[in-house]
Amino acid sequence: MVEFLPVFLLTLIFLVLLVVFMEFGRTPTYRPERQEVRDLLAGIFERKTSQEAWDMFLGLPILHDPELEEIRRRCIQIHEGTDGQPAAHAGLGGYLYDRAGRERLEPVLEALDDLIRKTPVYREF
Repeated sequence: MVEFLPVFLLTLIFLVLLVVFMEFGRTPTYRPERQEVRDLLAGIFERKTSQEAWDMFLGLPILHDPELEEIRRRCIQIHEGTDGQPAAHAGLGGYLYDRAGRERLEPVLEALDDLIRKTPVYREF
């Protein structure tokens, strides 16, 4: 009986905390904004984008923004070579891609810049 009470109380506390975390917690989601993706793409030309951040961008679908998902798919085509051209090769000196791969990414960056310029501005009052 002496051992039962502490075990019961610890289990009860653990279960209550578990229920609270599950009730108020959110599942992690990947929802990049257009400007964040633009910074990621521009970072490829400036040697600032990490391989991990780029792989996460390419590997996770963007469900909240269809236009941004199209940009991501264009980047995948360049990365994997599914656009009728060979896959982009790794670059030297901190670049993720070689010169030819970066040249193929320039129109994608320009398309994203146009998309950002055409995005309507919302303000909450």
